[in-house]
Amino acid sequence: MRDKRAWTFAVFALMLLPLFGGLVSGHHSQAGYDTQRQIELRGVVAEFKWRNPHVFIVWDGKDSDGKAVQWTGEMSSTTTMMSAGMNRDSLKVGDEIIVTVNPSKSGNPNGLIRKIATADGKFTLDRLTGQ
Repeated sequence: MRDKRAWTFAVFALMLLPLFGGLVSGHHSQAGYDTQRQIELRGVVAEFKWRNPHVFIVWDGKDSDGKAVQWTGEMSSTTTMMSAGMNRDSLKVGDEIIVTVNPSKSGNPNGLIRKIATADGKFTLDRLTGQ
């Protein structure tokens, strides 16, 4: 009887894996970003979203033609960002920032943030060097 229950559970678990496996593996994917390329952007913080599962920063900047563009940058979880030296008060709306991102492969104005600093130098975070 015990073997039959274990076998039934195993079959049930295997049936659920295709349904939920993609959600787990896809969540932390960097597939949407060009990890071979980095661009440096300047702008002004419009929103600082300190929440899980990821911290997001939205900033207003300009493209190469001087046209206004609003970018969105993704970072790690709040706990990871705290261990890297960031907190919910590190950035404020209106702060001038310099951001280095791996841009979206789609060409949309969003990216994976690698470095960020306020223009006045009061806050700097370099995820590439861990500082």
